[in-house]
Amino acid sequence: MDIKSIIQKKRERKELNRDEIRYFVSKYTREEITDAQAAALMSYIYINGLTETEILELVKAMAESGTTIDLSEISDNIVDKHSTGGVGDKVTIILMPVIAALGIPVAKISSRGYGISGGTIDKLESIPGFDADITIEEFKEIIKKVGVSIIEQNFDLAPVETKMYKLRNQIACSDSLPLIAASLMSLKLATGGNKFVFDITCGRGTYIKTREEAKRLAKLLNRLGKSLGKEVGCVITSMDEPLGYAIGHNLEIKETIASLRGSMPQDVGEVVVALGSVMLSLATESKNLDQNAVTIRETIKSGRAYQKFKEMVAAQYGSLEYVEHPEKFPEAKYIMPVYSTSSGIIESIDADMVGSIAIYLGAGRMKNQEEINRKAGIVLKKKIGDVVTSGEIVAFIHTDDESKVLGATKNLQEAFIITNKKLSNKSRVLEIL
Repeated sequence: MDIKSIIQKKRERKELNRDEIRYFVSKYTREEITDAQAAALMSYIYINGLTETEILELVKAMAESGTTIDLSEISDNIVDKHSTGGVGDKVTIILMPVIAALGIPVAKISSRGYGISGGTIDKLESIPGFDADITIEEFKEIIKKVGVSIIEQNFDLAPVETKMYKLRNQIACSDSLPLIAASLMSLKLATGGNKFVFDITCGRGTYIKTREEAKRLAKLLNRLGKSLGKEVGCVITSMDEPLGYAIGHNLEIKETIASLRGSMPQDVGEVVVALGSVMLSLATESKNLDQNAVTIRETIKSGRAYQKFKEMVAAQYGSLEYVEHPEKFPEAKYIMPVYSTSSGIIESIDADMVGSIAIYLGAGRMKNQEEINRKAGIVLKKKIGDVVTSGEIVAFIHTDDESKVLGATKNLQEAFIITNKKLSNKSRVLEIL
């Protein structure tokens, strides 16, 4: 058995067996298979797909490529939430303390951001001192003490998933449903939870472009969960426009803190409540999603979720001074307004374009080791359905590089499509499966 024969087999649309899949995973983990060879195999997987048996074997092999965490000593009811990502998506950071405040342990493994989707770890590390690069023992102790913790997906936890995720992005295979499913489920298995809720985002601001693709992925994850003996819930949400108003690390953390204090953008609230309701339905006896939604809202309104967030931040060495006084977060050197070029109603805001502009301003990375500027980003002042007049401010650009202001302004103006048609209100939550 060798990697060339495995590549050739998948090129010929043949099914890989368990041993071949484990051979690839183990050899690639140990760097005995090159990125070029792995890229060839993933490209043929992208073109020819995988059977569910292949995906299941890949999930197990990826999860077992490093350390797996056993959380059974803490609880037999560990719930985790994962998003396929998107522009301005800070829902995970909001939901973790909400669920923990209700007495349900939350164990979260996360990675850094690439492309237009910012990483949860990167955003939390905007809080000075916050450390997600902790040991597994620290991770467990924080969950026992606080009820919630997040750990960086380092080399010990599903290491091959990290390598494959980065490579997928580099070779334009990020939207391969079999590889997405294997990536998501392997991370969940490695973390040690037993109940998983997936936020499957679709639209221009993420790599799953259509609702139909999102639905196929949701059904696949549900079937994989059953085969693995795990409970899975999926919520399909729209990512055609950025989620919330803030895009960029410091900016999104400030919006997160405001949300936990009760001042939450409507679209963010819709997604938080929907996902939280499904998490409660898996973790408790309450299967009524409407009643669960009331519980989620009350937990935020009461301040318990904000308090739990502060406990998590302190447990992971973050500065509470910044959480309690968000105005202390450093701001970009240049904060420049972007004006509407016409009057009417905002019909769409191209999330992909907005995310790309944010990266251009310094708020994201396109290469694995690229530095990010935590001060850079965009703050929207108008959303879809809002009335706007020509010359009115629709957004602010945040950057330390004055030379980027003019180009970013022009491109951001083009991201806003304005119409005279009356628009109907559309929920960000498309479907719950």
